[in-house]
Amino acid sequence: MRVSGDWSALVLRDGAAFLGHRADTGAGDFYAFGALHARTVYLDALLLGTLQRDHIDRLTDQLSEVFDGLRLSAQVGSLERSIALFRSTYWRQHLTAHGPANELLLAFQAQHRLPERFAEILAEAADYSRLVQGQDSQQISGALGVLTILGLPLGTALSILQVLGDESVPHLLIALALALAATTAALTTRYGRLVISSLRGGAGPGPER
Repeated sequence: MRVSGDWSALVLRDGAAFLGHRADTGAGDFYAFGALHARTVYLDALLLGTLQRDHIDRLTDQLSEVFDGLRLSAQVGSLERSIALFRSTYWRQHLTAHGPANELLLAFQAQHRLPERFAEILAEAADYSRLVQGQDSQQISGALGVLTILGLPLGTALSILQVLGDESVPHLLIALALALAATTAALTTRYGRLVISSLRGGAGPGPER
């Protein structure tokens, strides 16, 4: 990377080397000013790139452990918080308004494929988030189905007794028993089995072996 007419920077995976294109004339030479930049703002760019690399490594590890916990939604929520924290705190592609420091940072990111890796993390996290949303919707639908199966026979029986003006306790018990039998029968139907299955399916799939 050409820094100026006098020197260049060779950006590698573990840092950068600064190369002069002419002899150093000694005290007061431009290289003294350049060395100050190399140890301050240019070093800051490389340190920021190192922080970004380390955080992306940790996010990649966290992605691989999403299915290790008991609750997928909690794991995905923790992953999304980590991504948001990294994005707001460390993910910068411009250290200064302009100048070689930005180019150093971009070159370091390119050495480690950081933009591509972070884009892959975002895409995979979005897939997991959609999976969790689908499971939540499935559980809500299952809960509504259970309420329907439980409430409809009972509500119908009590409504009939109310319309008839029947306040007999034995008749009420008979109505409750019939409602329970109707609910049990409903749960054995295909719709009832689907409702129970949707409630049991909230844990999420395990990782493939």
